Parts: sequence; structure tokens; C-alpha cells
Amino acid sequence: HMSVTLGSLLDDQHWHSVLIERFNKQVNFTVDKHTQHFRTKGDSDHLDIDYELSFGGIPVPGKPGTFQRKNFHGCIENLYYNGVNIIDLAKRRKPQIYTVGNVTFSCSEPQIVPITFVSTSRSYLLLPGTPQIDGLSVSFQFRTWNKDGLLMFTELSENSGPLLIYLHGGRLTLLI
Repeated sequence: HMSVTLGSLLDDQHWHSVLIERFNKQVNFTVDKHTQHFRTKGDSDHLDIDYELSFGGIPVPGKPGTFQRKNFHGCIENLYYNGVNIIDLAKRRKPQIYTVGNVTFSCSEPQIVPITFVSTSRSYLLLPGTPQIDGLSVSFQFRTWNKDGLLMFTELSENSGPLLIYLHGGRLTLLI
């Protein structure tokens, strides 16, 4: 058994590509254009595959070598095995492909609703604060063409000063 790990932050709602190629003992494992080359162990050049390949999860609980985590939740596209389009076969209900569970042939994109601040001096959102809270969690994504700009501001209680998140010279700054 060998374990090779590639990629990071793959749960970012962006598409990622995976390619596994095996020639005799040489394996190329590629994730998003980053490739790990390695050789398999053992004496045989053959790859003895079980009677089935499963994509998206393990069909038989308790099967030897069962993956111990939850089945995949997401979308897979352009799924090929030795040049055969697996998704196309499944769509056409070909007998060599079994579809089990809640599987659809579409991939809905998450509803991301952006907001644009058009003016640099008169555009903002105002949210009432919560006084005397023990913690704070703020998360967001942004994109801009400007090197400077205020992203978030609040005045802290008891004259403690401000909490600022801003761009200055193209770098993000947090000031507490």
C-alpha cells in the first residue's frame, strides 16, 4: 500500500482536475497541474482491479479497505476511465453502470450574491452591532482593482479604539 497526497484547499467551490495514469509500475498522480511521480511497490507490473470501480463513495459498507469517511458531496464532470466517458454511459442507462442513491446529471452552482460599492466616498452597508459580545467572526471574499480602500470598520466599546480591515498599497491590514 502507498499513500500520496496532493492539493490543498480543495473545498473552495472551484473546479479541480485529477488525472491518474499508471504504466507498469510508474504512476503519475496529477491534481490541478501539479504532478507527483512515483513507482508502485511489489513484484507485479499488473494492476488487479476489483470487479467494480466506485466513484463518489463506497457502495458496500464493511467491504475490506472501506473508506472510513463520508461519501463525496459535490459535482464531478468529465469522468473518464481508460478513455470511456462514464457519465455518458450512466446518463444513457447502460447496463455496465449502476447509479445508486441521489445522483443527478446537473451541478447547481452555489448562490453567491455579490455586492458592488460603486462610489469610493458614498457607498457602504451599515449593520447594527451587538454590544458586549465575547467573540467575533467575520468572513468575506473580495476583489478590487484599487490598491487602497476600507473594507470593514467598527468602533470598539469602552473607548477601546477601532477595528479596521483595509487595503493599503495592495496589502490587507487588520487594525485592532
